[in-house]
Amino acid sequence: MIIIGTFLMAMAVVSFFDVMGVVVGGASGIAIIVKAILDVPMWIISALLNIPLFIVGFKRLDREMFYRTLFATIMLIIFLGALPKFDILTGDMLADIIAGGTCMGIGLGLVFCSYASSGGTDLLATLINQRVRYISIPKVLAIVDAVIVVAGAGTFGVKKGIYSLIGIAVVTKMSDYMIEGPNRAKLLYVISDKESEIVNYIVNTLKRGASFIDVKGAFTNEEKQMIMCVLSGKEIVKVKQIIYKMDEKALCFVGDIREAFGEGFTKFRG
Repeated sequence: MIIIGTFLMAMAVVSFFDVMGVVVGGASGIAIIVKAILDVPMWIISALLNIPLFIVGFKRLDREMFYRTLFATIMLIIFLGALPKFDILTGDMLADIIAGGTCMGIGLGLVFCSYASSGGTDLLATLINQRVRYISIPKVLAIVDAVIVVAGAGTFGVKKGIYSLIGIAVVTKMSDYMIEGPNRAKLLYVISDKESEIVNYIVNTLKRGASFIDVKGAFTNEEKQMIMCVLSGKEIVKVKQIIYKMDEKALCFVGDIREAFGEGFTKFRG
């Protein structure tokens, strides 16, 4: 997963972002800027940026994560130096940004799913967070990436800077999707006078589990049993229709669940 992920990341940098002059943050963004100014190969810049970070991180990071991150960083540097520029741009700036961001996001997600990071600003953010606990890693990354994107806009122009923001949004969305997986579901709470009929439909027709939670109305002091169950996105649409056919005064709460594992859903694989 780390090898495939770093390959996709390197391809996004070499064949998309570097060619278009678009900076989406991170060490790769710094490499693109320095290459444009000094004509230094990106793999050399990436290596020089990461060496001091790993020296500091050796004593501060969890050993397993350190060695996995080191491996991921080495593979990324190798791919940055070895991969040719594939002629895959369409000429449509927006489409190419989305394609490059998707490629980078999937690769980054695979690396994160392997309990590693790609080094660079990810590693820098982790080290800063260990020293300054009240600043979270995402905040540190946001600040660092913002500085890099501004530097990129100064190098390649404001228009490219705007496209960089689109690229960052795509990368973030895709990497989050890879980490969270396709196992999203809906959490449903129902308060109704027809709780038995509703649960009967959920359990016997949909073959889903459900639980009763004792609740008491603050205004009426009336005690009821609230239904709680987890359903797929498709099931929730039908269930809401059935609930309001049974009881038009029912009270429903629907929330998003990022992942759902167990019986009736996806088996957890650690």
